[in-house]
Amino acid sequence: MQTKIRDAALELGFIDARPVTGHPFNIWKDRLNSIPLGEYLSFDHDPSVVSGWRLDEITIWVAIAATPPVDGWSDDCGEIGAYYLHLDENRKRKKAWEKAVVELGYEVITDFTLPDRAAAIRAGLGVHGLNGLMIAADHGSFVDISLLLIHSTPPTDARGPEHDMSPGCGNCGICIKACPTGSITENGVDTVTCLRTYMSWPEYMPEADYEKMDKRILGCDTCQHVCPKNDLLEREQPSAVIQSCMKIDKLLTETGAKDMIEIMKYNHVTINGIKRQAALAATNMGRKDLLPLIEPLTDSEDETLRKAARWATDQLRND
Repeated sequence: MQTKIRDAALELGFIDARPVTGHPFNIWKDRLNSIPLGEYLSFDHDPSVVSGWRLDEITIWVAIAATPPVDGWSDDCGEIGAYYLHLDENRKRKKAWEKAVVELGYEVITDFTLPDRAAAIRAGLGVHGLNGLMIAADHGSFVDISLLLIHSTPPTDARGPEHDMSPGCGNCGICIKACPTGSITENGVDTVTCLRTYMSWPEYMPEADYEKMDKRILGCDTCQHVCPKNDLLEREQPSAVIQSCMKIDKLLTETGAKDMIEIMKYNHVTINGIKRQAALAATNMGRKDLLPLIEPLTDSEDETLRKAARWATDQLRND
């Protein structure tokens, strides 16, 4: 019967879908607690606690979908990571999968924060990358992971915690050299200094790292672009609609920032956050012509935007 769950996933465009048991993700929990910033990240690790079901009544279904790497941004645009370009599409696909599974007669839970990468590795869908991402055999690290918690006895082929120790990506070290802030080491990722973390917690970003943001507005794919596991993946070019909304001059305005949020359908970014990243991008692009849009931001009530705008203004005036 549970084979129909996988069939439904494939029909909706997922690359693959596999079941795993509901054993706690203790290895993931220990790894999270060992990294900087880990103590501030609130995640569940025990499916029984999340669901209230007994271990032998839990099946976790894991599915992956492709999020192709992006190339071809025009010179006057900021950049977004591939994950965010496909975020709305992947949300809809997961919702449709949930609906299909419910229609099959299963009780389903989706509102949880279980570790999707750990579940996907347990399922055998990929291995743990040195950059903290999961790397799938044919699609590299450019995949989105969806989980469904099913109230059902795990099928006989459901993999358990004995598979949680990923053999790793091979540790070639290319991502270590490429990381703009040196966040990736042989021991893993220092999440405190990752550029993506700075976007969420800009108050911790030192001015010395402003120029390392380059043209990034949301996300950072540097370690993925240089990873040999992604070499054979076909790149896609951002659509004309996305390119238009990502022009730096637009992102420095209230209307333009709102348009980006609407088009991307990503609610975890703020208007001031977009303006901040756009001010940094404009400076790193040498866009002195945008000073009239950046200078008013130096009086913003948002401290992180004000600080970035003042840095940007000083750099562009004195360049």
